[in-house]
Amino acid sequence: MKQQFYLGQWRVDVSSNTLSQGKTKKSIEPKAMDVLLLLCQQKGLVVSADEIVAQCWPNAPIGDNPVHKAITNLRRALGDKAAAPSYIETIRKRGYRVVAEVQFINDEQSKAVEGKWVDTSPFVGLSAFSSNESQVFFGRDALVRDLISKAAELFNRQRPFMLVLGPSGSGKSSLIHAGFLPKLLSKKGINGIYASDHLSFDLADINIDTSAFTIVEEIAIRMLDWGNNETGLFDGFSASILAEKLLSSPQQIIDRVKSWLDVYEPNTTNSYSCFVIVIDRLEVFLADTTIDEKDKRTIFNLLEALSESNLFLVVLISRNDFYPQISTFDILMKNKGRGAHIDVSPPSVSELGQVIKLPAIAADLSWEKDEATNATLDDIILGDAALAPNCLPLLQYTLQELYWQREGKVLKNKTYQALGKIDGAIGFKAESTFIKMPHAVQNALSSILPLIINLSGSNTITSKTAPWESLDNENERCFVELMVEQRLFVSFLNQGRACFKVAHEAVLSKWERVQQWIMEHQSALSAKAALNQQTQLWIENSFAEAYLIPAGKPLLDASALLTANYIRLTNEEKKLIKHSQRKVRARNLFKGLTAALLATLAVLSFAAMLHSQQSQALAERKRLEAENLMGFMIGDFADTLRRVKRMDLLEGVSQHALKYVAEAQENSAGWLNSTSPKPSFELRFQHALSLQAMAEVRFYRDDTEQALMLYEEADTRLLELLEEAEQHFELLKAAGANAFWIGHIHNTHNNDVDSAQSYFERYLKHSETMLFVKPSDSTAKLEVAYAKSSLGSLAYDRYQFEQASSLFKASLALKKEVSEGTENSEDAKLYATNSLSWIASANIHLGKYKDAYTIFSQAETVLNEIGQSDSANGSIIENHVAILIQKANLEKFLGLKQAYEQSLSQAYASILRALAQDPENSAWQKDKATVESYLIQSELPLKASVDIDALLSQSISLDIPWVTNRVAETLQMDGHWQKAKPSIDYFITSFSDDGISNDITNLENAIVTLKSLLLIHRQKNESNDKQLALTYCQKAAQRANELIRMSKHPDIILAFNYTKRCRQIDENPKMSVDKYISQLTPIKYSQLQKGN
Repeated sequence: MKQQFYLGQWRVDVSSNTLSQGKTKKSIEPKAMDVLLLLCQQKGLVVSADEIVAQCWPNAPIGDNPVHKAITNLRRALGDKAAAPSYIETIRKRGYRVVAEVQFINDEQSKAVEGKWVDTSPFVGLSAFSSNESQVFFGRDALVRDLISKAAELFNRQRPFMLVLGPSGSGKSSLIHAGFLPKLLSKKGINGIYASDHLSFDLADINIDTSAFTIVEEIAIRMLDWGNNETGLFDGFSASILAEKLLSSPQQIIDRVKSWLDVYEPNTTNSYSCFVIVIDRLEVFLADTTIDEKDKRTIFNLLEALSESNLFLVVLISRNDFYPQISTFDILMKNKGRGAHIDVSPPSVSELGQVIKLPAIAADLSWEKDEATNATLDDIILGDAALAPNCLPLLQYTLQELYWQREGKVLKNKTYQALGKIDGAIGFKAESTFIKMPHAVQNALSSILPLIINLSGSNTITSKTAPWESLDNENERCFVELMVEQRLFVSFLNQGRACFKVAHEAVLSKWERVQQWIMEHQSALSAKAALNQQTQLWIENSFAEAYLIPAGKPLLDASALLTANYIRLTNEEKKLIKHSQRKVRARNLFKGLTAALLATLAVLSFAAMLHSQQSQALAERKRLEAENLMGFMIGDFADTLRRVKRMDLLEGVSQHALKYVAEAQENSAGWLNSTSPKPSFELRFQHALSLQAMAEVRFYRDDTEQALMLYEEADTRLLELLEEAEQHFELLKAAGANAFWIGHIHNTHNNDVDSAQSYFERYLKHSETMLFVKPSDSTAKLEVAYAKSSLGSLAYDRYQFEQASSLFKASLALKKEVSEGTENSEDAKLYATNSLSWIASANIHLGKYKDAYTIFSQAETVLNEIGQSDSANGSIIENHVAILIQKANLEKFLGLKQAYEQSLSQAYASILRALAQDPENSAWQKDKATVESYLIQSELPLKASVDIDALLSQSISLDIPWVTNRVAETLQMDGHWQKAKPSIDYFITSFSDDGISNDITNLENAIVTLKSLLLIHRQKNESNDKQLALTYCQKAAQRANELIRMSKHPDIILAFNYTKRCRQIDENPKMSVDKYISQLTPIKYSQLQKGN
């Protein structure tokens, strides 16, 4: 049964028996709700009283009086009248029917089936959906509902001001124009909100370089169209007068709008009648450094004043990577936690399925079946899209191309393959279009790109609109015409001028030729952006000499643009350069004359000082060379050693660096410290990095106490440096890494989760600041990804597996973005496998074993791939071993014997190769012991190479309880009870203070404890100590009951099932160890698939 739907402007919630409209909420009786649901399901058909009785009061001998009563109650709740019904109409002697519009939530399939979309593509390509395509806009129903709900909440708070945020290509514009606005503009509105009209524009389409108040003029121009057939809302106004009124007297405009709505829209059934203002691509405005911050605030103040009248719903749309700029404006941050910020997340797989399949149903299209796989093309595309959910523009473009190249009404698989699938479609199309152009037309690319690319002060690339009149020759016009013809550019009228722009920024980001051009010409684009800004200042200040281009690099860069044929300069820009050059030449001439007059005196002074200066310069040069060398050793070289896990070499480097910086700081102290200068920033930074490197070495040498002390000292120094340079990129990176390690030690060694959470949050804060400083930097994105992964691991340890999985997926998405966007993406791929491992582990605890196994296999494939080119890289080996161990554990549980043994063999070979590089690495020693503990339970020949007694001793000395546990289990299963006794005694000693046995905050320890309790139980049962065996059985049962509610880990499930029977084993000595072992036989993979 459908649980929620709209009846006119009322939202009906069947499960709670409530009707809501804006701030109004009413409850009705359950039977009245049954009647309402039945009528609405018939969607306008007449339903007799007898049928209502039969459906809503089955098997009850009653007349139709309850029906009349229910209808009366419904009309009262809806504010309806029997004589002039707006919702429920009585049809004399026949029954009742609903006359208001009914829309069931999540009824997308019905909408598609009922759709009649003919003679044009149901896919919009690189364009955003508009209200004209709302019939084929699918897959975002949940977000549209959220927007409607949040809008009602904001109206209730007397400030309907919304920011819609999401990554480029996430469908923000389509969501508003094809999903949200049509609901508000419908005849009766929705959820108590009715929009009389709206205005919408894209900031990339208007010229805001001249003045921020161009935005106000744009709003005014569109407001002039508001009104009805009888009268215009702003009759008698011109655009300029209306814009001036908006800025100087917005209350007059608000009063006029209120009066007009009172007269022409007296819609008493809606709580809120309004006009909607939609401003798209706010990031263009935020990134424009030519606009003064005060002017930006003036615009936002105006929009806020309009929204606070509750007569204007203001919707701003922006890319979420501009959030740091957004956060600097208090107006934009108000009510953030109360619905004012809407995050447009990537569509789920289910929503992607609707995006692909339902428009085709509406247009009566079908999909070709792939004979090789028996899969239809829509499912093939869905599988590809699911791997990159931020692919909406690429997906829509691909689907549109499939439509244009269809055969009859069939979308063809061969076309999809020829396009290069989703990711390659736009780049393939653009490049194939380019290659077919005449050579002279191809050469126009370098002249066209500066016209449609905007480079902000932070080196962020966005697209912009260019007028056709800016094209200089026929080749340039031909280039644009061909791109428009292939739907890669769009041509349109903007304020009466013919203009063009890229159809979507994906044309810039996915066309390799353009990306290469931007990389090669970035300095020229930056110089052009700076020149444009300086020219505006020069003009605004009446061409004052103070605003000429400064001598030196700024003027050199600007002068170089005069000879750059591909950069189009305005007459004003050329004049500014020439005036600046003239001023510099005059100044240089004056300086030359002055220098000649002073030359004689200078020669005498110079001769006296020469010797002293040469000595100082030599000392300074040597100091800088030494510092640069130390910076390299403790920076790039140390990072390389970390990546390959060469702690032996890192130890020597860090000791040498620490010694150098300590001596250098002593030497800089001066005589008796009387006039000692403060050591240089770089020297103090190197000191902190040296401490950090030493700490890392101590950690990997298993000296966590000394490591923590060194990390904390480094932390103090790094925080002091951050006070001096809070946006220093490398310093932020080092401070973030330091915070991670302190948090990691607190979590894994001190069991202090709260401290770990605090340090991991600081790690995320430093990383996000890095991303703010360099928004496109891959290192910054990776650091944010690592920080989210760290917080995810804490959520994981707290049994919050859904939250953990969400954080790991967010981390993975950033890592994939980096790996896809850089040539040397090995690090990003490596770290992505770590996120995959965590996601798989979370899936295991959620009982999704099939998903977990698939993800482990994906991670293994990636590690095999990158390991081929760097087989000695310790980080790759370490990750590979960890993945193989986890995968093997799951394979054992699933009964995949051959795969299990193969994973163990590979893991053992890899860890031996790692230890050959650094035998003292305690983490690798533990990994080797872990693999060996699995080997001794296998049938592999390698089993014979493991000394089980030595392994048991090592596991206790290195404090690896899971290995001790597995060794003891093996000895018991083999009947070596006496050999198992030391490990059992070790467990009993661990539990003697009853501390760890009651602690389930650490997931790994909790599982080890559970298994250990069962091992003690078995040992006591074997030695005929029945009472103790029963005691430990009861402890294990209690622990299993606690854990099974939080995790579906295989070890927990097996223990839980066993503890149901262990009391029976205590009471029946004939139930032998063999019977116990039978409980551990593998569960068949097919059985798990059913439950996944």
